[in-house]
Amino acid sequence: MQPPETATTVRVQDGRTLTTDGPFAEIKQAIGSYCFFDADDLDAAIELASRIPAAGMGGAVEVRPILEW
Repeated sequence: MQPPETATTVRVQDGRTLTTDGPFAEIKQAIGSYCFFDADDLDAAIELASRIPAAGMGGAVEVRPILEW
């Protein structure tokens, strides 16, 4: 994945999708899991991330581009 500085953090609050630039947490603080999926662009990735239950349950989901070699 690209470094944390490239992240967009997704949260869902009161049915609204909220985004912020940058990582949610330091890597030493918490990692629940990784989920890799293909999206056409950042907006599509944010839409997919907003459907992950953790985003709407007080948590957050980081969206980061994949590093291509």
